[in-house]
Amino acid sequence: MFVILIPTLIILVLLGGTLCTYLIRNRNSSLLGWLVNLSLITLLILLVQLISIYNNVTLGIIVGVIIAAVGLIIFLGLTLSFIFLFANALIVWQRENHSLSSSLTLIAGIGVILVDIFVFFNPFRTPTPLQTFIIAFLTMVIVYVLLTVWNTITSMIVYHWYFPKKDKDYIIVLGSGLVDGYKVGRLLGNRINKAIDFYHEQLQSTHKRAKLLFSGGQGSDEKLPEGVAMQKYAIEHGIPKADTLVEAQSVNTDQNMRFSEKVIENDGGSKDSKKIFVTNNFHTLRAGILAHKQKIQAYGLGAKTPFYYLPNAVIREYLALFVMHKRFHITMLILMFALSVILGIGAFFVPAR
Repeated sequence: MFVILIPTLIILVLLGGTLCTYLIRNRNSSLLGWLVNLSLITLLILLVQLISIYNNVTLGIIVGVIIAAVGLIIFLGLTLSFIFLFANALIVWQRENHSLSSSLTLIAGIGVILVDIFVFFNPFRTPTPLQTFIIAFLTMVIVYVLLTVWNTITSMIVYHWYFPKKDKDYIIVLGSGLVDGYKVGRLLGNRINKAIDFYHEQLQSTHKRAKLLFSGGQGSDEKLPEGVAMQKYAIEHGIPKADTLVEAQSVNTDQNMRFSEKVIENDGGSKDSKKIFVTNNFHTLRAGILAHKQKIQAYGLGAKTPFYYLPNAVIREYLALFVMHKRFHITMLILMFALSVILGIGAFFVPAR
């Protein structure tokens, strides 16, 4: 009777073991979300099998109610999420600006409405083969986007299961835009404060001084490099200048990592120096993936982000990760298109009712 559990247990152990390996040795990967979600699905299958074996009706009802409730929440969340997205877009516009990057929740809300129209009203009135192709392709694209969004969010959440050792030589703080071209704003200030907290915790715990490396160049609308403004902020908050370094040439996260590594080498450090980077919580995963691509051994600590800003930031990170893995996603889209064409052609041979 219990033989049927063996394949599920083996899969669960393999998935769990792989997940733990990634968390310990290479958390800088977007595979974290896939491993967690596949593990949870396998665990659910195992639970259902146990309920079947023991014929526990009460437990079966409880699990069924939980699954139904979660399903209902997900359904309502997907179909009505445009309300939250529109409300969030208004808040972001009021507190930030009307730029494209601040309008992502608005765009997503419009996308949800279009999907709802497609799902509930099926507006396509075309010949059956073409209609089959359109419906099949759009359905697969929608499901694919939902899956990749969910796994990206899961990866972001799981990435924060990180409790670094207090043995770091360098704490790299990634830059962000300056307010009025010269002031450290709330978002960037949270990053620096997080780095300062870790600096003091390590000093108190192990008496080891780390150097804070502030990484960020000067934008076209900024009066000084971000790294310089960040260093000034840290010194004003009690960090000795001797324990700070500045990288003032980078204009994106990829350059933050590469140029900071060069500053560390010039300071007498090496690739073997123990490092950690600090950025906002929504940004740690992508920054970690970029660090891994450059063979930089550093994981990320996430600073708090105002809640109103998170939805917009998460959408932007998803799009950035999508572009980062564009070859894989383009391949998947081509496969979905090809399968939809096959289904459309097959509709020629299905007798009309």
